[in-house]
Amino acid sequence: MDYESIKRLGLDHYNIDLEKSYEIFDSIQNNHIIYLYLLKDENIFCPNCGSLNCMIRGSKKCNIKYASSIEDNITIVLTRRQYTCIDCNHTFKQSNPIIREGKTISIQKDFCILESLRDKNKTYSSVAKEYDVSVTYVQNLFDKKVSLKRLSLPTVLCIDEVYAKRLTKHKYCCVLYAPQWKMIVDILPSRHKLNLIDYFARIPISEKDKVEYISMDLWDSYKEMAQLCFPKAKVCADPFHIIKHLLECFRRIRIDVMKRFEHLKHEDHNFYWLYKKYFKFLETDLSKLPDPMIKVSHSGMYLSKYQIIEYMLELDDKLALAYLLKEEYRNFNSKATIDNACEWLDELILKFKQSCIKEYIPFWHILMDWHDEIINSFNRINNHKITNGPMERVNRDIKNLFSISFGSTNFERVRNRIMFCINDNSPILGYRKKLTNKRTGKPRGKYNK
Repeated sequence: MDYESIKRLGLDHYNIDLEKSYEIFDSIQNNHIIYLYLLKDENIFCPNCGSLNCMIRGSKKCNIKYASSIEDNITIVLTRRQYTCIDCNHTFKQSNPIIREGKTISIQKDFCILESLRDKNKTYSSVAKEYDVSVTYVQNLFDKKVSLKRLSLPTVLCIDEVYAKRLTKHKYCCVLYAPQWKMIVDILPSRHKLNLIDYFARIPISEKDKVEYISMDLWDSYKEMAQLCFPKAKVCADPFHIIKHLLECFRRIRIDVMKRFEHLKHEDHNFYWLYKKYFKFLETDLSKLPDPMIKVSHSGMYLSKYQIIEYMLELDDKLALAYLLKEEYRNFNSKATIDNACEWLDELILKFKQSCIKEYIPFWHILMDWHDEIINSFNRINNHKITNGPMERVNRDIKNLFSISFGSTNFERVRNRIMFCINDNSPILGYRKKLTNKRTGKPRGKYNK
């Protein structure tokens, strides 16, 4: 072998006999095999008595699973000399420059395995297959080398939950996210109010005082917890969830109108089919709808998106009023500022009340209950509104990791994996923990043949 080949492996070429060493490629097993021989040591002394009176008593080979930045599976067959101390008759081997004594997988390969686990779409099984190791080895390696603590609390803190019934004894996990850093602060096994209060009570007050805004969905427990644990922070209601509740109320009105024309379903009238097929036109932002003329299949007419909306609203006055109120709130959500949001919101609440639309009653109750929190969301950090929007993408990645974990119930391992994948440059421990996150199960019963 030459010096460049040894350098690509990241090995110390001073200890290797380049003349004797050679490499082959096993095309059947698709494996790169490297045979390495070590140079003869000078000034050999016995590790037992310290004597320099030692002699060679043969050699021994050991197989090492290795990986480099270029190849995933490399097998190194290392030949080491065996020595015997003449004074105390102690037998020992030549030092191993590649791995620790008693191990068969190199540190470089461990590092490559851990870096592969940063991929959100890879499972422990797929990584084990890729690097030709067992699944248990990959899991234990991850548990011992990755143990992530929570991050310090940011200026803007987003709180949301993710459905994880099998992962914990509770239905939902609580996710804390820092949108300015684009990193997960921590993942908690429960979103219950008392559990959250107990968690934040352990954090120093000086650190909690650094939080200026807390963004959340319309879960009352979050608001009560935030008001108790973060008295100096402003609680902000996520605009996305407000709009979601508005659309749910509007959808009930649209369905009620559509059902009144259901008896015309098998006729050529457009009344039923417009509400059935083009209902998204009433709920979606007009700028996101297609511009060209659309053929209404049941009548053969070509209409624009504006004509379709106008046609549907002309059929029912209640639907037309509900549509105008919905669009007015959307306009408020996109154009209001912290200076005029309070007055504008009060006018909207009055309009929703005076509309006498029963489907909108839950919505304007939400506007009243979360009045101050909605206004707080119009504060801007780096010219961006306070919202849980950046967290929705993170929730999608978390759900993907849940799905590929095949119903794992080990919360600590899944939590570390999520933070390891999503948080860039998550650290790997320089040492191995003694214990893994594997839980102790029930003792096995007596085996009867």
